[in-house]
Amino acid sequence: MIFEPRRALRREGGIALVSVLLLLVFVLTLVAGLFYRHQIHIHKVTRAVTGDQALLIVLGAETWVASVLEADARAGKVDHLGEAWARPLPPMPVEGGEISGCLRDMAGLFNLNNLGAYTNKRWDDELKAEVAQDAVATPRAWFREILRQRGLDAADRRIAALADWVDPDAWLLTPESAEDNEYLLLDPPYRPANHPLTELGELPLVMGYSATDAAALAPWVSTLPRQTRLNVNTAPAPVLAALSPLIAPARVEALLARRPFTSLGAFYDALAAVAGQSRDDLLQRIPADLLAVGSDYFALRARVSLAGLRYDYESLIHRPASGRARVIARTFAPVPRLAQDAGGDAAIGHPCNHNEVISP
Repeated sequence: MIFEPRRALRREGGIALVSVLLLLVFVLTLVAGLFYRHQIHIHKVTRAVTGDQALLIVLGAETWVASVLEADARAGKVDHLGEAWARPLPPMPVEGGEISGCLRDMAGLFNLNNLGAYTNKRWDDELKAEVAQDAVATPRAWFREILRQRGLDAADRRIAALADWVDPDAWLLTPESAEDNEYLLLDPPYRPANHPLTELGELPLVMGYSATDAAALAPWVSTLPRQTRLNVNTAPAPVLAALSPLIAPARVEALLARRPFTSLGAFYDALAAVAGQSRDDLLQRIPADLLAVGSDYFALRARVSLAGLRYDYESLIHRPASGRARVIARTFAPVPRLAQDAGGDAAIGHPCNHNEVISP
């Protein structure tokens, strides 16, 4: 009997200790949650501030690039890969990180929106000319050869579907093409743009195309907002070779070795020497209205690394004959952290890696 009060005291003390421990666990959990949310908030603020800083850096680079392009326009109307604008910007230090980038002449690629000029009559006339083996270089045949080079389906129905997507009307070029009625039968249904492509990412929306097609075509095609001519001074070898059977792959390297061309006449003279054809024959088979030696559109591609974070930037710059450059499109996005874990720039690819295919 004399030990019962002591047992009661021990029992009450144990309950009190458990209560204190539970309270401590609750307090620690609450503090840990607050600390975790605080760290997330700090991380978000850091990324926002770093992103704003990176954007200001590339906008400054963009202004400098525009001035370089304007100075180049004042120096002459010929654009080639030996000029200052074509030299890549190596990694350069900025406050808290570095920036690297390059310019690419987008007129050196095949412009998918050139297909928008087709009418039913022009399409049919081209088919008849091919049957008669009297064909000349055309955007349709040119794109078909690029598809073949990339190992993609080069059927006319696919080319017609893309032409109907970018042209302004709702009339089918061929019975196998696609316009409103065909797209409205899809799940989910939608309508064709009947407007030029604004970016290559739209290509998978066109009936018959996929994201794989867009990725395979990316090094060789562009989506410029109007009809453009190919700059023969900056076009990569596959794009030139696809222009005409007269520019066979074996002749392309010899033709590239003669660049830059100061005029279209110089280009045709060089091609005549390489292909063994007369200049007049070449002008009939490869119309001069498809080609140029200068450019109006350039893409600035850059990467900024700040505070352990990376950002990719791309802008499309229009520099018309007047020489006044202006930006008509911009894209700015963080590079996933996975890039660093999987081997740095090589894992995802620096935005300027594609320029290797057109280096002189």
